[in-house]
Amino acid sequence: MELQTKKISKKILDNSSEEISVGEFVFLLMNCKNSSTSKNLSLTELLRYGHFRLWLEDQDEAHPENPLNRQTAARILHEFLRIECGLDDLQDITSATKLKDLYTCRVCTNHIAQVCARGLMNPQKIQTSEKEELIFNHLEVMKKNEVQEILKKVKEIIFSLEKQLS
Repeated sequence: MELQTKKISKKILDNSSEEISVGEFVFLLMNCKNSSTSKNLSLTELLRYGHFRLWLEDQDEAHPENPLNRQTAARILHEFLRIECGLDDLQDITSATKLKDLYTCRVCTNHIAQVCARGLMNPQKIQTSEKEELIFNHLEVMKKNEVQEILKKVKEIIFSLEKQLS
């Protein structure tokens, strides 16, 4: 089953400049964690599991085919690490407060702040008439190559957490 999971993961990430769907992201994220749960469930079951565990929302389960935007990725990523991996929130999110659009979505603010402060998702630079600004760019659709970089960092966090427990 693990070999099949690796083949599916590779197939999802094959065309790295393409957009990635919410369902594909959930599948890849869940497979970062070495658990029997992720290896034995179909995508539909994974989505239901994530929704039941409260790291996914209604729209994630109902529409896994939707393109993954940065805001949704931050929410899923933050909640997954907090709930599935037991990772506590950072108290110091000062680095994220530099984002000009951090408070665009008040519900998403902590999710975005946490993933940015941890370096899981990087801010984007824009040039205004006066100066260069950092933004999160909430609704930008993510590409598979961006997700690959995030997943590498997630695996490092999970490895570190597992090492602490052993």
